[in-house]
Amino acid sequence: MKILPTRLFSINFSKYSQLTSILSSLLVGVSIYLIIFKGIDTSIDFKGGTIINVSTDTKIINLSSLRETLSQDLDQPVGVVEVESSTSKKDLILSMEYLANEQILNSSLTKIYNNYSIDKIESIGPKIGDELKINARNAIVAAFLLIGLYVTIRFDSYYALGSLVALIHDVLITLGIFIIMNIEISIAIIAAFLTIVGYSLNDTIVIYDRIRENMLQNPHRDKKQIVDESLNQTLSRTIVTSLTTMIVVSILYIYGGDVLKPFSFALIIGVFIGTYSSLFVASPIMLLLENKFNIEIEES
Repeated sequence: MKILPTRLFSINFSKYSQLTSILSSLLVGVSIYLIIFKGIDTSIDFKGGTIINVSTDTKIINLSSLRETLSQDLDQPVGVVEVESSTSKKDLILSMEYLANEQILNSSLTKIYNNYSIDKIESIGPKIGDELKINARNAIVAAFLLIGLYVTIRFDSYYALGSLVALIHDVLITLGIFIIMNIEISIAIIAAFLTIVGYSLNDTIVIYDRIRENMLQNPHRDKKQIVDESLNQTLSRTIVTSLTTMIVVSILYIYGGDVLKPFSFALIIGVFIGTYSSLFVASPIMLLLENKFNIEIEES
């Protein structure tokens, strides 16, 4: 006896495919525009530089005066940001190009503050930054190529194209949101992008499995109806998985601290967009290609 999948809703996904394709094209177009004309703001992981955490007992800090003095003494632009502190001290984050001689910084700070301490120094040279940039790019390209190969072997090339378009769609839109919000792209964000790719692909593979199974069982039925039915059959699983994942990454965003906030924020966006693309991007594109090239599914 065959057990039919439980359905939460019965949605005519194909009815909204034209609207969602316009929405997706618009969002991807805006993201590409931002990447080309505004550019990606990368952290010191990729461009090299020095970040220094400084704490001081001084009650009142003139950030603009401090920024100007440090920039003159170090002969380079220096970013100064005051962060919240759980103690009575004032915590500052100084960011600048790669600083080879830290003694100059100490001399400059001594002129401004009587009592201060350097809590942390993080430096990455330009050469290492370039290497990390190349490695990050290679990791993303390799991930997409291997995913395309896997889906092609598991299903066929049209399924692979649908899944790859959906993954590129997810990454570009997430990147566009980061550019709009002026969030730096770091190694942690690259890891988040690869996690988004894996999450979105997993959801897409489950849907593709159900579509292929239903097509093999009903080779002469309208493919659009089969895709709609398959999406509805897997919808409960998609919603439950997305909600539970969203709960975890939301807690990570709230309680993970400043270091993990960009990473968890990228995952929150990725879970939402990845769920959307699995339903409204990957499957419709696969269906479009199969109908256009008149691919017939034969019973095995």
